[in-house]
Amino acid sequence: MGSTIACLGENIDPAEIIDVAAGALKEVGDLFEGGELFLPEVMRAANAAKASLNIVLPLAANTGTRGRGSRGQVAIGSLGPHDIGKTIVTSMLIADGFDVLDIGTCITPTKVEEALEVGTSACVLALSVLLTSDIDKSAEIIRRSKLTRGSLKVMVGGAAMNDKVAKMIGADAYGVDANEAVKLVRKFMEASH
Repeated sequence: MGSTIACLGENIDPAEIIDVAAGALKEVGDLFEGGELFLPEVMRAANAAKASLNIVLPLAANTGTRGRGSRGQVAIGSLGPHDIGKTIVTSMLIADGFDVLDIGTCITPTKVEEALEVGTSACVLALSVLLTSDIDKSAEIIRRSKLTRGSLKVMVGGAAMNDKVAKMIGADAYGVDANEAVKLVRKFMEASH
């Protein structure tokens, strides 16, 4: 976190700091998949990144991303209390030029409906679903969200998700990781223009 503040003190663009954090987290994920890192190390890296992103994300949202116009708005939320995955996806979306509406954690169908009704322009909803006990709630969120905004595309990710479950609950796509989530958002945005 100290190095994040030092970078900001040197007027480094918040989006560049997000890019570095997202790249580092991707590398940590790759090392974990390859068996070179273990879960405690991954959690330390994720917590360090989250502390930095908590400082940088609001600045990036306020200043815009590298002076570019927004590529569109994405709403994102986690059904459980854990938000590491949501934070990583959010940082990568912002770094890629998207506006992100963070609905929060422990989201409910009503909370998502209210977020989508308050004049947002989100055309993609991203849901993080870690627990199988939240699958039914995810299906209800998707159903009600699409009633609120008919053209909305919904993508899901997290430990409780896979392609089969995503289709079963009415999601438009399943993202296996944050990199794929960004690719899916790009694809949805391109198709809507």
